[in-house]
Amino acid sequence: MRRVVFVCRTAAGESLRNANALKDLQRVELFGILEDSSGADVFVDTRQVANVHDADQLIAAARNLEPLDHIVTAQETLLEPVAKTRETLNIPGMSSATVRQTLDKSLLKSTLRRAGVQTPPDRIVTSKSDAIRFLSEVGFPIMLKPFSGSGALATLLIHTAADLDHALQLMQPSSEHPVLAEAYLHGQELCLDTITLDNEPQLHSICCYYPSILDALEHPEQQWTCIMPREMDDELYRDFIEQGLAAVRALSVGNSFTHMEGFFDPHGRFLGFTDATLRPAGARIGPMLGFAYDIDPYRAWARVVVDGCFDDPWERKYAVGTIFLRGSGSGLVEHVDGIEKIKSDLGDLIVDARWPKLGARKSDTYTGDGYITIRHDETSHVKSALEFIKDTVKITYSERETNLEWKDRFQNYNELNRPAWEVGGSQ
Repeated sequence: MRRVVFVCRTAAGESLRNANALKDLQRVELFGILEDSSGADVFVDTRQVANVHDADQLIAAARNLEPLDHIVTAQETLLEPVAKTRETLNIPGMSSATVRQTLDKSLLKSTLRRAGVQTPPDRIVTSKSDAIRFLSEVGFPIMLKPFSGSGALATLLIHTAADLDHALQLMQPSSEHPVLAEAYLHGQELCLDTITLDNEPQLHSICCYYPSILDALEHPEQQWTCIMPREMDDELYRDFIEQGLAAVRALSVGNSFTHMEGFFDPHGRFLGFTDATLRPAGARIGPMLGFAYDIDPYRAWARVVVDGCFDDPWERKYAVGTIFLRGSGSGLVEHVDGIEKIKSDLGDLIVDARWPKLGARKSDTYTGDGYITIRHDETSHVKSALEFIKDTVKITYSERETNLEWKDRFQNYNELNRPAWEVGGSQ
């Protein structure tokens, strides 16, 4: 039997699904290191720690479970402490240097540029003068973002000098805590997901965002959608895919799922990659892969990170799209219109859904208060269905005005980054 440790905050939602996939592999005894051990029946044994992001606590807990063959996580913010734990205990797997090179946005850009992969202009900012010099080169708007962090919640879009002053006051850049200034890209945002073995991509998939994630955060009344087209051989995507695969090879990720985000302009010209990570994609893109290919995406991840295997070939049978349900206002969800109409008219296309929960506090992330996932063998049908949902489903909140400000997003990043359906351990 192989002794495998899975690290997560709590065994619920997506974390529980990943844990079950690990447990179901052949010859695996699954152990857990968690902050909250409730609902941890999936594990043979667990160790509870105060903070799973603290590598020293993980190392001490893992030593209590030795001997170990693997220690893994599917959560981005845990990738580096888990890698440090592996290195300390001489457990095989991705190194902390590889994790840092990918998740640190400055190191990521340097690696990609050395490999000839395009990225937007950027500048390390430790003071206001650094930001002003960068603005003199690229002009407004720009983005300020921490070196690490996912979901764009800690990224601030700067349109004016007043915005810059406000952002710098919030972020407090210094030589000890620099931030990254980056040119704002106007165009179509999309992502490239890969399954990679021995640094070589075995499968790739694209998904298009409407609108961009940052635009969705700046306009919380908009319902955000992502569409996984069935056809990926369109000339429009060629440069994006080729450069994305080159980027994955340059990052030397070993056996991993990867997720990269970038842009192309209205004429199809590739503008560059902005972010990358080394885990199954969030925002329901992982489950969407399962619907597009008719496979179990959680088992596919487990096979890669523990078995070092990819069970190909996969056939992309469907186009898949997800709309995240949001609306104007704030406070509590009071009423949701249009659900019965959607169920009646699109029931045969809906493969997954989480309806907004009445009485729940509005989620301020771009993934909203619920979602609907549509599948069809024609991409145009998926797009039409998502537009119909956008026009039909309306959420009413207890307060009319939207009151999420930059400081809320930036200071409450860890809590806001949790989807509404994961809060409180719901599945």
